[in-house]
Amino acid sequence: MKGSFRARLLATFALGMLFLGLGLGGTAFFLVKTGLEASLEARGKAQTLYLARQLEEDLLVNDLYAVFRQLESLVAEGVLGFVLGPKGEVMVHTFPGGFPLNLKTLKGRFRFQGEIYRLYRSPIGDGSVGALALAFPETPLWQKLAHLLVLGAWLALGVAALAFLLVSRAADQFLKPLEALVQGVRAWQEGREAVLPDPGGELRVLHQALVAYREGVKRREQELSTLNQVAEAVNRAETPEEVLHNALETLAQSGLFRCGEAWLGEVRVGKVLCPYQEERDCLLRKGVQGLYHTLELPGARLYLNAEAPKAFREAIKAPIEAGLHRARYTQALKERDQERSQLLKALIQAQEAERARIARDLHDQIGQVLTGIDLGLRAVKEGRLEAVPALQELVRSAIQDVRHLSRSLRPSALDTLGLEAALKRMAEEFQERTGIRVNLLCRLKGRLPETHETTLYRVVQEALTNVARHAKAKQVSVVLQQEEEGINLVVEDDGQGFPPQVQPGLGILGMRERIELLGGRFQMESLQGLGTTLYARIPLKEVEA
Repeated sequence: MKGSFRARLLATFALGMLFLGLGLGGTAFFLVKTGLEASLEARGKAQTLYLARQLEEDLLVNDLYAVFRQLESLVAEGVLGFVLGPKGEVMVHTFPGGFPLNLKTLKGRFRFQGEIYRLYRSPIGDGSVGALALAFPETPLWQKLAHLLVLGAWLALGVAALAFLLVSRAADQFLKPLEALVQGVRAWQEGREAVLPDPGGELRVLHQALVAYREGVKRREQELSTLNQVAEAVNRAETPEEVLHNALETLAQSGLFRCGEAWLGEVRVGKVLCPYQEERDCLLRKGVQGLYHTLELPGARLYLNAEAPKAFREAIKAPIEAGLHRARYTQALKERDQERSQLLKALIQAQEAERARIARDLHDQIGQVLTGIDLGLRAVKEGRLEAVPALQELVRSAIQDVRHLSRSLRPSALDTLGLEAALKRMAEEFQERTGIRVNLLCRLKGRLPETHETTLYRVVQEALTNVARHAKAKQVSVVLQQEEEGINLVVEDDGQGFPPQVQPGLGILGMRERIELLGGRFQMESLQGLGTTLYARIPLKEVEA
């Protein structure tokens, strides 16, 4: 990290210094060049004017040699010159190898023998004596410019090197605490604990942000671990009480909560870490709930004294709600299994009782009739024909007893005429036997499957039996209606009803079992003093499939 960032920082600085140097060098070159040219321009004009004044007397006396000597004294400086007469003729010059004739009228810069010169003119006197022209070489100008630029370049290079060293040192001082922060963060990523050094200065804000972020990550890791532990704890529970108790214990062990209570309905099923020995001292008992957070659950609630954020408290509810649902479902399955076991035991006992009753009826009724018939036949055999009417009466009695016994086992009308006719006969016999009025309404579209007819007949039979035994009703309504997808059955009486907390008997369990075996739904509602209503629905598609 240090090499890459440091290299980028120094490369950026070097590139910036390069552009800065180019900019400053170009500006310095332009300024120095302009200054030197202005200096040369001023020197040329001043020296030409001065020399013109000096040569005026020598020209008036026609001392051309003296004029030549003064011009020749400038040759050592590289300056060439010539004097023109009043008529424009060249009177004196210092150009080696001959005077270039084109210089008479030339102005500004010109090249002579590979050298660039700048030409400056000045009249001698009022111009009637002649004119002076001096040519100053530009080479000294460029040499001086180059010298100044070299000095400037070395100076700039030295300043840049010094600045580069200072920036490099500053970068090292800046990156050293930053690298320590990075090493600490990498240790966190690898799961190791590390203390971040406080770098101070501007980096202190970064240090504080990283420490705060680390604390937030640790808190979220603890919260996530707690959620997993709560989920595992509630999954081990088999009852809603155990779910709430395990959840409360796990939350207490996590360290995120100080104390709490678990309630299932209006019953407290758990309490942890309560700092009060006396129940009356508990702030929750005193109604000071501002210190407690309430987790509302289906049919339950948790009171937790904690500073955990609201999002985490809401997240805790999900595994606990799932655990409550699973425990209640498991408990319902166990209760249903117990009910089925009791029902099976009752059915076996009922079968044995029914067999015993049939055996008694056969022995007491049919057996006696057959014994009488046997005695009558003996009398007829002995020639006593007056026994025949009595014998016939015994046969008719036997037939009636067999029919009655057959109807008690399974009504013949259910097989021959269908469910609706069998229910009508059942209602008439029930009304004659008990005096309870029966209102029967059947809306069937035809014969139903045998399983459906048998189940509905037995359910109505059991419902009427319960009305006769327990309801103390004056009338009962039976409504049987067929729809496209199923059959609805409603049995409602105006009897005394029963409170909701009363556990259903084996008769009701048997009716529910018969309905649910066909994939149907069974429900019974009752209020004390307001009668009882039975609802059942059996699907048709499932049976047809």
